[in-house]
Amino acid sequence: MKYDECYVQTNDAFKHAVNGLPHNSFLLAAGFDPARFDVASQIDQEVVLLRVLGSTPLPQDGDMVRTRIEHHQRRRDAERLPGDVNDGLDPMTASELQWGGMRCRVLGTFFMEGGQLRLGSDIENFMSLSRMRAFKPRGAALELVVNHVNPEVRAKAREEALKAGFKDTPQPIDIGTVRFTSTARLHRGATEPLVRVQIQPADFLARRTAVLGMTRTGKSNTVKTTVSAVAMAARKSDIRVGQLIFDVNGEYANANHQDDGSSIAEVFGDGVVRYRAIETPQFQDLRANFYEEPGQGLNLIQALHKREPSPFGGQDLDAFMSSTLEEPDVSERSEHTRWERHVAVFRCVLHRAGYPSPANFKVKVPRAKGLTDQLDTFVRQQGGQALQVPGADLVSLPDACNWFEQIRAINLGMREAQSAAGRPTIGISSSTPGNAWVDPMLEAFLNVLARETTRKQAFGGWRAIQKYRSYHSARRSGDVVNEIIGHLDTGKIVILDLSAGPVEIREVLSERIARQIFDRQMGMLNAGEVPQNIVLYVEEAHNLIGKKTELTATWPRIAKEGAKAKIAFVYATQEPSSVHPNILANTENWFVTHLNNDDELKTLGKFYDFGDFLSSLKSAQDVGFARIKTLSAPYVIPTQINRFTPAEIRRAMEDIPGTPSSTRSRREN
Repeated sequence: MKYDECYVQTNDAFKHAVNGLPHNSFLLAAGFDPARFDVASQIDQEVVLLRVLGSTPLPQDGDMVRTRIEHHQRRRDAERLPGDVNDGLDPMTASELQWGGMRCRVLGTFFMEGGQLRLGSDIENFMSLSRMRAFKPRGAALELVVNHVNPEVRAKAREEALKAGFKDTPQPIDIGTVRFTSTARLHRGATEPLVRVQIQPADFLARRTAVLGMTRTGKSNTVKTTVSAVAMAARKSDIRVGQLIFDVNGEYANANHQDDGSSIAEVFGDGVVRYRAIETPQFQDLRANFYEEPGQGLNLIQALHKREPSPFGGQDLDAFMSSTLEEPDVSERSEHTRWERHVAVFRCVLHRAGYPSPANFKVKVPRAKGLTDQLDTFVRQQGGQALQVPGADLVSLPDACNWFEQIRAINLGMREAQSAAGRPTIGISSSTPGNAWVDPMLEAFLNVLARETTRKQAFGGWRAIQKYRSYHSARRSGDVVNEIIGHLDTGKIVILDLSAGPVEIREVLSERIARQIFDRQMGMLNAGEVPQNIVLYVEEAHNLIGKKTELTATWPRIAKEGAKAKIAFVYATQEPSSVHPNILANTENWFVTHLNNDDELKTLGKFYDFGDFLSSLKSAQDVGFARIKTLSAPYVIPTQINRFTPAEIRRAMEDIPGTPSSTRSRREN
């Protein structure tokens, strides 16, 4: 033995007796008679947990290899057929040749303290002349090994669960069964009981979870199982845990053959709300209504324009793309009035650019007497036609466009006349003497509407935003982000199906939603309130939290700081090497399936004891064959993840008091 490794001498007969010894399997080593623990000396009252890493040579291996070679060279043809248990050797020689050595990793020490079983993560002593014997745990013993949680960890989990609103520590959830190798003929055969692997639901609340692996190796199934586990734990304790899935490929929002023709939405029924960026039955519209949410609409247009600038440039368009329509406080009367003008012209710009408007939509236009008197006086002085003043504060979009274009033309005319007379060129005067009614921002908006600069040079104007029309929805009412947050606050599962609609929506809208959720949660935390528990699930996470991403950006901040604001972050990717190292270093839960690249494996090998599994991770491509490390588990457990089975989940839900009758009826149907 050494402090970190142990070498075990074994032979073929011992392996045969325990039905084989798989790679990465567990062994238990003890220096006492298992039947007489009570008489063992105090120093021997412990069990060392080992993991099998591979073979190791014995000192006499060279002689044994030489003996084997000479034996086969001397054999006659009739003796070359297999079948003899000793392969033609005399019993004594066969007994000598079947010995071998196994190299094992020391994972920790089991011992009793205060009447409870504990596990230390190392060993504190070993004897040079060891009396220890190694045993292969099976059945109940193996289940205890893979599901052990120390008493202080259980106590901490209970404390955090109570703070989160649970009645008690949520019951562990069966995530899968123990599987050591891809070849599972013996250790998962008919004569061996499948040993369940459990996870603690509290491990995922306000924590970071990585789901790593190649496509089609079970990442999505793992996420679905996790979503179900959290939802079931919350329902059993009658608390609210909101879950938000950024569904890049549409595999969580829609049924597919891998899930017995069902989806999360169909399993949890009214507890799920789905969004899409195109009109789809039974889906809410993910897009914003730019007319009703002008601030959000302008922000989205600006974000899209930044990603792909328009060929219709110009100073006025630059000003338009750097402005804001954030509403000032109503008590700031002058500022709020200016904001209303900007919003009205922005809506006119949308109309001219072909953005569909809600039915019978009206725009509030300025028509105060002081304004109309100035306009009418100037028109009369110039000998023009009578001023066409709107008959009401709220007018149609075409009428609003005409009114603002009329104001713009008169304002430019007044400035020319003032310049010719040698007076200050302020155009239309505001209620404050000496100030212009048309401020610089309003001027830029009016020029975009008219597609003409102040110097009367034509430019693209509103044509620059025409290509973003698909991001607007005329049927939506209210801010989609506030609506999503409202669903999360009631404990629902919200799925954003990003597989349909414009591609850019994945990053632009997803980032906006994530940012507002993060800001809301942090705001509650800083105000001394306890934020709502929220779990965010993100696919293709390397695009959002890549190694070159600024840590001050939204997604890295969620990954780094979200835990203290009760945001759990579950990210899935095929490329762990592309994820920001700071985020990997702060990840508590890991689910890893097949990875085929040495660079990715090298990155993974830096964390916990995943280095022991690199060769099997590269070679084993079995779907759902994962290596799991959770917050409560002190070491990696090789696991065959359970398949997402909607029928079983529905049956389990029916046992929970208060389950909606709609769920029961779906099962009966």
